[in-house]
Amino acid sequence: MQIEFISLLSMTIFFLFAWFPVSVGKINTFGKKWAASNRDPLPGKELSGWAARCERAHNNLKDNFPGFIVAILLLGLTEQFDRGTEIASVVYVISRLAHYFSYGLGHVLGRALFYFIGLGSNIYLLLKCIP
Repeated sequence: MQIEFISLLSMTIFFLFAWFPVSVGKINTFGKKWAASNRDPLPGKELSGWAARCERAHNNLKDNFPGFIVAILLLGLTEQFDRGTEIASVVYVISRLAHYFSYGLGHVLGRALFYFIGLGSNIYLLLKCIP
């Protein structure tokens, strides 16, 4: 399997489990009964800082992941994988993982740096799709 598809698979697996820290934070804050309910807002209760940051990081991942999916699938379907797309796909995965953890840990500089690295690699991949 090509590195680009392995990168897509890796990101998909991460995407499927990125909700977990947020859920732990919500259960710790609001309780198991609330987590099993329709999750109506509870007055006077807010997520802890790390859980709120993980929720925003997960939302950011949901916003940015579709572009990566499209780029990898289009490049694969049109047989345009090359050394540049290999590097960009791996950089994307590493930077998105680092972004998520930097965001959750509250490291603003790391969060911003890894966001822009991931964005740049995604833009590169999308531009490679244009004939």
